[in-house]
Amino acid sequence: MPFSVATGLRAGVSRGRLRHPSLHPAAFGLRTPGQPQTLAQAARALALVLPQPWAWSRETAAELVGLPVPEAWHPGLPLSVIRPQGSSPVRRPEVRGHLGLERRGVIFCFGMPVVDPFATWCDLAAYLDRDAAVIIGDAIAARSSGPDDVRMGRTALARLAEEVRRRSGSRGACRARTALALVREGSRSPMETRARLCFLEAGLPEPELNATIDDDGEWVAIADFVWRRARVIVEYQGDHHRVDKWQWRADIGRLERLRDLGWKVILMTAADLASREAKAAFVGRLHGALGAAAASPRLSMA
Repeated sequence: MPFSVATGLRAGVSRGRLRHPSLHPAAFGLRTPGQPQTLAQAARALALVLPQPWAWSRETAAELVGLPVPEAWHPGLPLSVIRPQGSSPVRRPEVRGHLGLERRGVIFCFGMPVVDPFATWCDLAAYLDRDAAVIIGDAIAARSSGPDDVRMGRTALARLAEEVRRRSGSRGACRARTALALVREGSRSPMETRARLCFLEAGLPEPELNATIDDDGEWVAIADFVWRRARVIVEYQGDHHRVDKWQWRADIGRLERLRDLGWKVILMTAADLASREAKAAFVGRLHGALGAAAASPRLSMA
């Protein structure tokens, strides 16, 4: 169990024992049984030596609540913590300190205060690149709403929009509005979001996301990207589709059924998003499949 040096001294632990190699000096005034290997371990340990009040924020808050951050935490990467205006920001090598806690909603995760996902997204959108911000926004929009929000008819996407409006005029507000305009409900993974942004950049019509396909009222499948009028489907194939034998067999049967029903199914992998040239080649294929239903593509992909 991690503990503060002050707590150890009060409990009668000698200073010599506190310097023993079996105790890792995770931060000034802090000891842990070994170097923390996960974000939750690092956060729980550092929480013991942070001045009240505080909350985890930005990329730390996002990762703690399970959102897809651009860089996952690893030992040596600082954690972000926020305190109220008028307080001193936390100044430690292991921490990036920020102020403004009083203007942000707070939830609890792993028993620790964490800035809520909606305020966290606005903080991140102010400096992340557009695609990274949209990926996190899509992940938030895909989450189920709490009971109170359901009762009030507020979706997660609506709550994101409320937070962006509340930040109007603040630093990064324009970047957040730009990213929010591209956030959609229905995306199930960062790679699906990247694919959708690729389609939009090419000027293609927006597809339905993870839409149900049926045959005379009988459920057939849920497809990743659906252009219903053109009867075109794009299925993103992650590695698990290839290495899981049962998933692969299920995919084959589902795709054959869809094709038998007259749908054109195009498979997409990470390689199709790996470069400008790969994106352009895939968009060209998709544009040809969509035919008259597609706008003229712009093939200079970012």
